[in-house]
Amino acid sequence: MPDLKPRRSLDAPLTELAGIGPKRAADFLRAFGIDKIGQLLCLVPHRYESPGIPCNGLDWTALLGQKVRVTATVTGLSIWSRGRRRSLLTVRLVTAQGQKIAALFFNQSYRKNQFPIDRVVQLEGQVALKNGATLVAPRVVPEEESAPQFLSPIYAQREPLSSSAIQRAVAAATAWFEAVEEPLPEFLLSLAQVPDLPNALRQLHQPANLDQAEAARRRLAFGEVLHLERRRRVAQANTTAVPLPHDDALWERIFMRLPFALNDGQLQVLQTLRLELQGNTPMRRLLHGEVGSGKTAVAFALALAVAADGGQVALLAPTEILARQHLATFRSWLQGARLQMVGLFGDDRATTRRENLAALRTGRAQIAIGTHALFSADVHFKNLRLVLLDEQHRFGVRQKAALVDKGTHPHVLTMTATPIPRTLAWAQYGSLDPCILRQRAGSNATTTTTVHPLEQWQAEATALRPRLQAGSQSFVVVPHIDGDEGLTAWQQRYMAGPWCGLRAGVVHGRLPGERTAAVVQQFRAGEIDILFGTTVVEVGLDIPGIEFMSILHAERFGLASLHQLRGRLARGAGAQAGFCQIFCANLESFERLKTLETAVDGFQVAALDLQQRGPGAMLGTRQHGKSGFQAFDPQRDDDLVCLLKRQELRNWLANQE
Repeated sequence: MPDLKPRRSLDAPLTELAGIGPKRAADFLRAFGIDKIGQLLCLVPHRYESPGIPCNGLDWTALLGQKVRVTATVTGLSIWSRGRRRSLLTVRLVTAQGQKIAALFFNQSYRKNQFPIDRVVQLEGQVALKNGATLVAPRVVPEEESAPQFLSPIYAQREPLSSSAIQRAVAAATAWFEAVEEPLPEFLLSLAQVPDLPNALRQLHQPANLDQAEAARRRLAFGEVLHLERRRRVAQANTTAVPLPHDDALWERIFMRLPFALNDGQLQVLQTLRLELQGNTPMRRLLHGEVGSGKTAVAFALALAVAADGGQVALLAPTEILARQHLATFRSWLQGARLQMVGLFGDDRATTRRENLAALRTGRAQIAIGTHALFSADVHFKNLRLVLLDEQHRFGVRQKAALVDKGTHPHVLTMTATPIPRTLAWAQYGSLDPCILRQRAGSNATTTTTVHPLEQWQAEATALRPRLQAGSQSFVVVPHIDGDEGLTAWQQRYMAGPWCGLRAGVVHGRLPGERTAAVVQQFRAGEIDILFGTTVVEVGLDIPGIEFMSILHAERFGLASLHQLRGRLARGAGAQAGFCQIFCANLESFERLKTLETAVDGFQVAALDLQQRGPGAMLGTRQHGKSGFQAFDPQRDDDLVCLLKRQELRNWLANQE
């Protein structure tokens, strides 16, 4: 007779699982975005635990510290409590061989009804010896659970779901294994050296060993890589950009506007970007330029080429200092040109802003440079064809998208000296193709970084004073403005103590833009010796020849930000070597910061940041932390990304479109 049993569907709602009602299903949707059984089966465990050794306690001393599974009879229990929230439930047991052991449950006095006298129970936990043999915070093994054959998957707890609640739900979902089918062809699985999906999901939740669990994770990771690549290809196929004409004479005129000759690295990057601008597909590029490598000159050349062809360009900078600096630089390089440029800043006068908005709306202005003011709803472009994002990690995903949406599929160039984890991960996936500038433009000077306990600041400042009196200059960077450990307090400590009588200036985000620009100009002109600042110093403050920097409470900065800060040193032709002193207030961060003493390359720093912080929400809007993927790990799965370059895989993807 034919099998009349209805086939289970992976699209079935979670409420079809035993023990999951509408409320618990809503919890899974809120915590993981999961509402189907098939999605639950793809939930990757956080870690695995070895099963407990079946044991009846013949020698507890030999089993000290090991995880065991004990079958025993309850002989008594007691509860010690202090207040409403602190309690200790002690369950006394004896094995069939007469060996005594106690189970300790902390702050779980409600469990007492689980242990009536003479009940036979099975517990799993680590053996400890304290007033006899004990199991500390053991797991009560359900009666229906058979002897362990697999590693136990432990799922990351996410409120309001406990790890055990997730474990029970996944265990119930394993009955749907029979409905799993492999969507990928055999040659792709062989190429990636991963098991098929039915076996992968079994091995993911019921692995005999860690090798099986890792192979299962990689099968899911490969599926996620392919999914992202297919989305990218579909997005590219559905968008077209206005191609830039091939015109060598135009580019020669652009190069003549620069007051210096571009180095080989800059010319090579520009050649790559020129070819992309000449195509119909919108450019999506990451320009990773090492600090001081001349990213601004590359951005200027691209902006001028697009503007000369009748398009408009928006350059977004994270601070007003950097935006005004770009504006001044572009204007100096464009002296005598017919192109019009406008700046958009938060403190613009109303009349100036109206004039600039009208110039962009009508197309009279070809280049707009600004800060967050560029996101505003009243900013309209007539023909936005190129968006330049400088130090893009300072902006949210939605903010950047709001600017790009002001044009019709404009080209986008993202620039950074140190990719944050999100950017590095996107680049590895191919969603942002990287171009690299490693050579510092006009300077080969190095910067030495040293890490010190915070209490050494005064001794180091005293040692530096003779150099400052002799004409050297220094930055001092503090994470925030107010309080005993803020910028104002630290300036007072330095200037009343080791640097008394020296000339100092202060910059931070609360000062008017014009005031900040004036202080920076004084520092540039050598009229002040020390510039105290918050992270406004971090990006784009291009002042040649500064040798020294002190960063206080560096534990509050990411590695990427610290690398950017020290990049303000030893800039410009003929610059002397730079010295960056990092002061740390807690030992927990000391070793993390010490890595900057040897990691001097931006990609090195980015890789460390990725390892420590996670890749960010690559398909979502978070900038760091756990990625939007369940299985893919940029550190372990680089080879899966490399497979995207294989011709047979490219052909398969093309046939899926």
